Amino acid sequence: MTGSSASPEPLGFPNCPRCAYVNNGAPEICARCATATLPQVAEAHCLVCSQALTGPGTVCGNRICGWPQDRRYFTRVDAVAMYEGAMRETLPRLKYDGRLGWAKIYGRLIIGWLDNHADQVADIDFILGNPTAPDRQPQHVEEIMRGSSEANRTGRWPIADPDRPVLTKTRATAASAGAGTSWGSKWAAAEEHAAALELHRPVDGLCLLLVDDVFTTGAQMTTVARFLLAHGAAEVRGLVLARVPWH
Repeated sequence: MTGSSASPEPLGFPNCPRCAYVNNGAPEICARCATATLPQVAEAHCLVCSQALTGPGTVCGNRICGWPQDRRYFTRVDAVAMYEGAMRETLPRLKYDGRLGWAKIYGRLIIGWLDNHADQVADIDFILGNPTAPDRQPQHVEEIMRGSSEANRTGRWPIADPDRPVLTKTRATAASAGAGTSWGSKWAAAEEHAAALELHRPVDGLCLLLVDDVFTTGAQMTTVARFLLAHGAAEVRGLVLARVPWH
């Protein structure tokens, strides 16, 4: 800071809880700061799942990306960052430790990403989260969507009202996360997850953006997108906080 009237510099992710902008700054500030400090999606990446590619013309190794769209159901998934470094350290603080302050921070990153990629999402009609089981605490995706709604102060983005859920999960199902989980187990868990969903308003003809915390294989994104299309949605795209990299 060069003088008393100068604005403070953002503290950089993951120092967000102590940053001057975490409560009142524009979400674009948080998004720019995260871009500078978090591992970003590679310039050469799969246009379906955002996985880094080794070079031009390389085929993505994620099996769902090779499926035709009428079998994959979602169009593409974008990611705010990769699930490495500080993102991998902080997401579990919300998801497993219940530190809800991170939901506000992640919500600001979602809105900042939308603001900074407005041309890519200008045709989105409605934004909703991939729901958490009712008995799970915290309701981490719901809390992230609440944080996004609060950060959406100008009402620019059509985010589902967090107090009037549009898509809910009616029961607990098998977890698909975890190292060493087989593709078959992940797919079965994704099918079970989709079978537990309930839609509370029409989505006929709408282009939907489905928000989630982490994308690994896309099995759950596929089954949830299938559910939404079966209920009349015209298109489903995804936006996640973090894309798990393949090494």
